[in-house]
Parts: sequence; C-alpha cells; structure tokens
Amino acid sequence: MTAHRTRAAQLAGLTGWTGHWPHLPNWRALEIAFSHAFPADFKSYVELFPPGAFGMVQVFHPFDPEFFLLGDTRAYVEQLMARNDATNDEPDLPRFGNQPGELFAWGTVNGEYELCWEITAADPDTWTCVVADIPMRSVERYDGGMLELLLDVLGGDAGRIPSLGYLLDLLPMPFSQYGTSSSVLPLQPGEVVRPGPFGVALHEPT
Repeated sequence: MTAHRTRAAQLAGLTGWTGHWPHLPNWRALEIAFSHAFPADFKSYVELFPPGAFGMVQVFHPFDPEFFLLGDTRAYVEQLMARNDATNDEPDLPRFGNQPGELFAWGTVNGEYELCWEITAADPDTWTCVVADIPMRSVERYDGGMLELLLDVLGGDAGRIPSLGYLLDLLPMPFSQYGTSSSVLPLQPGEVVRPGPFGVALHEPT
C-alpha cells in the first residue's frame, strides 16, 4: 500500500467510513480538462471515499452531483474554475484558476474557507495546500498534502492551521455519504457512454 493510500485509510478509520466506493473517475479526461495531473493523495481519497462530507468539511468529489453536470467528466473542472471566479477581482487574494501561481479549490469548510492547491509547474505531489478565507481576504499556507491537512484538522491537531482551529470544538466530525439519485441523459453526437454512479451514464467525447 502506498503512503497516500495508507493516509486515506487512516482518514477513513478516523472518521468512521467503512464502506467501499467502486466507481473510478476517468482520470485521463479530468486531467486533460485540468491541464495537470492531480496529486496522488487526492486520487487515493477519491478512489476510497464517495461524495460526502466530514461535518462542515467537504472535499469536492468528481462524482458529487453538484459538479457532475450532464454526466460530463469535464464539468467538474469547469464548475470549480467558475466557483471562485468572482474573487479574482479582489486585489488582496491570489487568483483562482489552473495556471501556475493560481489557487484551485479541492474542498471547503462550511463555504467560508476554500481548501486549495497552489498550482505550480512542478510535480503536483509537491503543491502547497492553501486555506483561503475569502470574506477576510487572507490566505494561510499549509506544509503538507490534502490528506495530511484533513488528518490534522479532523484528528484534533489543527495547530498547523490556526485559521481552522475553531473546528476542534466541533470534533468528532464523522464522514457522511451524500444521498444518491438517478437520471437518464440523452446521448449527444460524438459522445460515448459508460456506466457511472448514481444511475448516471457518463457521457464523454469520443
């Protein structure tokens, strides 16, 4: 087991997730849309956990119905790019996007703090995590990956992330899987279909 899978398993044990998530995203399509590879720890998380949340802490999952629009894998990246687009007019915050020097959100805390990667041209496994407090126009950098950040916050060791220290009073925050839904989507010209979760067919370009 890789170190990233070990950390994902530790997070599952810490937060009470004992289920199995059999659906693997089309990483190739996601990474083409993202213009980068995703960090390995994020992949390990997505391949173990379903869409859901740890109390107020949410990881943006590619199969989350909020982002899984029209069964198109690319919608995940498009929706997250649009999520914080309005804040790019704020002079005191880094820009959000998928270019080097910009922030890309992988999660949120109660919709108040954005949990992000600071994109660079280097190996994605070396990207710095950033907690962005958009209302207060401030950012806090975290020396570690997204799984390490979640383990610190949800394990009661938020000292490395002072802005999230208030969550200590809310622990424990067990993982809760989102409900499922089903839909039937029309196939568009130039698309192929493969089975996906929630009864949704994944429509992807040929």
